[in-house]
Amino acid sequence: MRLSQRLALTPSLLQKIELLQLNKLELQEMLNQELVENPILEEVLEQEEPTEINAGDPLADTVVEAPSGQEGPDSFEEIDFRYFFDEYLDTGYKSREYEDSEKPSFETFLTQAPSLEEHLNWQLGLSDTRPEIAEIARMIIGNLNEDGYLLLSLEELCTVARCTPENAAEALKVVQNMDPLGVGARDLRECLLLQLAALDLEQSLSYRIVQDHLGLLEGHKIKEIASSTHSTFDEVVAAIECIKRLIPRPGLKFSNQTPNYVQPEVTITKVDDEFVILLNDEGMPQLRLNASYRDLLKSNGVPSETKTYLREKFRSAVDLLRSVNQRKQTIYKVCVCIVNRQKDFLENGFSHLHPMLIKDVAGELGVHSSTISRVVTNKYVDTPQGVIELRKFFTMGLENQDGEGLSIIQVKMKIKALLENEDKQKPYSDNQLEKLLRRENIFINRRTVAKYREQMQIPGSRERKVRYLF
Repeated sequence: MRLSQRLALTPSLLQKIELLQLNKLELQEMLNQELVENPILEEVLEQEEPTEINAGDPLADTVVEAPSGQEGPDSFEEIDFRYFFDEYLDTGYKSREYEDSEKPSFETFLTQAPSLEEHLNWQLGLSDTRPEIAEIARMIIGNLNEDGYLLLSLEELCTVARCTPENAAEALKVVQNMDPLGVGARDLRECLLLQLAALDLEQSLSYRIVQDHLGLLEGHKIKEIASSTHSTFDEVVAAIECIKRLIPRPGLKFSNQTPNYVQPEVTITKVDDEFVILLNDEGMPQLRLNASYRDLLKSNGVPSETKTYLREKFRSAVDLLRSVNQRKQTIYKVCVCIVNRQKDFLENGFSHLHPMLIKDVAGELGVHSSTISRVVTNKYVDTPQGVIELRKFFTMGLENQDGEGLSIIQVKMKIKALLENEDKQKPYSDNQLEKLLRRENIFINRRTVAKYREQMQIPGSRERKVRYLF
């Protein structure tokens, strides 16, 4: 035998951790699922006024009963049978004054945006393409990625479709002549050339630049392009303007990617001179323990198997309600810390966001850093500065010579402000930005300046100069 100690996670603790990781929409779905699976749980209706059962109840801490001393109307008498039969059954008693023969059916309003494949196949069905070529064209359409580019070479297409190179090329040309322009291309160069050809610009300078000097164009080397094409600087700039109006990813507008909907967990609003924190429970099912099952447990004529089942469901329901309540309290406490530390941000925006670390908030609340990390992940708060993910409030920082803390976001915004006010003909280099930041009491080296600039997707001084020239 051996005596040892080990850390074990109880089911209740695992449930608390799981609930902390869920956002509001996921928690709402999870509670609705529990409401279906656990008969002990029931939803509190809005018109009801729940009261608490004695705290000494052995089954639960807060089991809610319906108000006593009042007899509500018989639910059976409240059912409108005439409406039920008229609405859901064809009994012939539906009032004619509500009938509208010209009203469109419900199916008329059901729609879904077509995918790129459906859009191209629809065009193919309207064309007079020969059947054998149309079959190859459908195979081409089926091998396009979401950007509209063909993933197969002509040789691979011939092998898969078991066709001649001439038929494969003809089918590819059929697809490339469809809408959107540029679809069916095998690379960016071909995509842009297809669009220029459709605009009757095959003899233009733009076409020559894309065909022969795309690498120089990607490097913004206008002078080299002008020299290679024997054109003036202004002519190249005008040709690049034409190229910039083309669409490099023609299939993107048919993407079926659904937007990511979020619901704020908390609302922070200013009342008089103080910020108030409000938990957003709208749409969240308000659950309680069913008092009828509690009474059933106390009765003597219930089989032992039924009582065992009910006790298990009661424990599960109580643990769930406690975990949900603890989740609310933890989120509220984290938001209190955020308000106390980030009042300047709530008043004035991101330029006044102070450094704040997860471990500092965890130490203040007396919990582990992983708990705070779970709380702030994928959860949003509605603030005077807009709807923001809780994690955005946590950022590292640096101290200036006066001992004041500056967040990385503040430093990035300083860099961005300097670049917005720079001379467009002589943009600042990273070394110059480092010196200008030192004047504002921000001491970071050139490499850090370059890193922050790249994180904001701002090109270097040479690229910015070329861009602003046209």
